Amino acid sequence: MGLFGKKSIHPLKVDLHSHLIPNIDDGSQSMEQSIDMLKSLMELGFSKVITTPHIHPRYPNTPHVIMSGLEALQAEVVSRGIQVEIEAAAEYYVDESFYSKVREGDRILSFGDKFVLVESSFVNKPIFFETVMFDLLAKGFRPVLAHPERYQFLEGSIRWLEELKEMGVMFQVTLGSLGGYYGEKPLQIGKQLIAKEMVDFLGSDLHRQNHLPYLEKGLKSKEIQRLIKKDLLKNKDLL
Repeated sequence: MGLFGKKSIHPLKVDLHSHLIPNIDDGSQSMEQSIDMLKSLMELGFSKVITTPHIHPRYPNTPHVIMSGLEALQAEVVSRGIQVEIEAAAEYYVDESFYSKVREGDRILSFGDKFVLVESSFVNKPIFFETVMFDLLAKGFRPVLAHPERYQFLEGSIRWLEELKEMGVMFQVTLGSLGGYYGEKPLQIGKQLIAKEMVDFLGSDLHRQNHLPYLEKGLKSKEIQRLIKKDLLKNKDLL
């Protein structure tokens, strides 16, 4: 009997995008929810979780708030004897506030080898996104664009993403997109990015339990299984 109870599935092992610290953004709303979601990720083959709360105008978290929340979650994991490694970084919304943090040398929460998870407005193309990415790269950070397949302003074209890729920006596609959670357009753009070998990381972007069936479906998809089997992802470098 293989992973998930059926044929053998190649596990991803490391998740680098989720919202599991309770009560600080639109993700987990209680410690119990956080623990339940961690257990579900473990059942899907994950042994390490790098959770990434929003730092966003709607959720103006700070490194101190996030790290304090992480400590509480880690303590709960240990007290329950749950065998999962958990770290934290952040999902930064690219706006003037974030740009100021980068320019002024404020503390930026990163993971692995100075990877920084970033996102933008889903609806409007950001006017200075490339400038911020350039500055991050110049300071030695390695920007990773969260869920590139889900930006509505792309209107089915990946040209902007190709330009970012040429700059050195990396991409993290969401497992649930390949499971159909976000609809047909993100599904097709996700497949296109995978076919062009433009995907560096996969992530769950797990907020709540109802994401999990789509996450599992995406993980089992032939496109994602091929990526894992061919060793084309950087998730493994985070172990």
